Amino acid sequence: MKTAVIMFRHNESITDGEYVDKLASIFYANGFGIDQFELLNIDDEIGFVKRIENLKDLVDNLVVIYNPLCSFDVRNIIAKSCDSVLDENENAYKFFDAVCKRDGVDYPQEYAFVPVDAILIPNITGAYQGFMIDDKEITLTLLPNGIKEISVMVDKYLVPLLEAKFNLHRKRITLKYMGDINKLNQVLEKSKEISDCRFINTVTEKHGDVKIDFLFEDYESNNGGEIVRYIVSSLKDEIYAEYDVSLAERLFDILTLKNLKLSTAESFTSGNIASSIVKNSGASKVFFEGIVCYSNKSKIKRLGVKAEDLAREGAVSSIVAYQMALGLLQEPQCDVAIATTGIAGPKSDDTLKPVGLCFIAVGMRDGIHTYRFNLSGNRNSITEQAKNKALFLTIKKLKNL
Repeated sequence: MKTAVIMFRHNESITDGEYVDKLASIFYANGFGIDQFELLNIDDEIGFVKRIENLKDLVDNLVVIYNPLCSFDVRNIIAKSCDSVLDENENAYKFFDAVCKRDGVDYPQEYAFVPVDAILIPNITGAYQGFMIDDKEITLTLLPNGIKEISVMVDKYLVPLLEAKFNLHRKRITLKYMGDINKLNQVLEKSKEISDCRFINTVTEKHGDVKIDFLFEDYESNNGGEIVRYIVSSLKDEIYAEYDVSLAERLFDILTLKNLKLSTAESFTSGNIASSIVKNSGASKVFFEGIVCYSNKSKIKRLGVKAEDLAREGAVSSIVAYQMALGLLQEPQCDVAIATTGIAGPKSDDTLKPVGLCFIAVGMRDGIHTYRFNLSGNRNSITEQAKNKALFLTIKKLKNL
């Protein structure tokens, strides 16, 4: 199965070479290699028509990446090449209209036009709607040129269509992980030795939260389940979900399942933990209160932290994090407590403790445990890492109840 991509020179901040690399990685992660790239100028209408006609005889899949700066009607040329005509697609218009209202912009209405009998490839993040024409000999697909838009459209819509057309027996699995990346890489390398089942894995990390996507070929017949079981058992408690879910969503689900209420006391994370939880619909059932106790006076007055411990150990200390969580648990409606204190930077406090030092306390009435971390990065990165660690440590505790 051969795939070619036609793209136009663009005005983004990245080079054409970098753009090609990003496109190739999106398709590769979904198990489709790109055999040929064609790069055209935005005013080369004749060249575009010739490329389509030539490639239709050479490849199985032809993907056109649209550039809004093109001086000619790309959609109409594609429709004509497949003996079709453009018409406003009702479903495409719904996606188009939602983005227009969200952005407060009147995008060109032709963005919702699709060739008759084409399959819509919805763009849920941008106005320009995609489509695929399948004439049995070749599939011809049109996508917008935004990398984020392409990534979602390829993964959620285009790839399943191609898998069905070419009768590919594949299975997709996602694991969510918080732990040592080196350990993860070692386990992934070892997993490739224990089974004949072929698979592709991609690892994406953001502030310590890791998503592992697997694409298996012939999963059932080649015992792909053996690989997944090996990975999960090897990484144990560092795997917090076996499907695509955020840390906050996972914690929300566990709290709901166990009928528990959470309270948070945040100093340097500034309410980010509480905010991530209350974004979930129905959060009032699992979230009691969130306190942003930035000053020492707040820690003393609102949470009962001892002034002498603040004076002796400083606000960024294990004992203060412990007492913050303990203060939350004095309220009868609090079942689970999270407390954070640390130095996010860019400067240290007057105790000369290093930027990135933080303490996280997680507890219930049967006990409170405090954790020390030395995080690196800028102010935002440090607070996001700490937020994710706090959510993960709470998930880990509740899963083991």
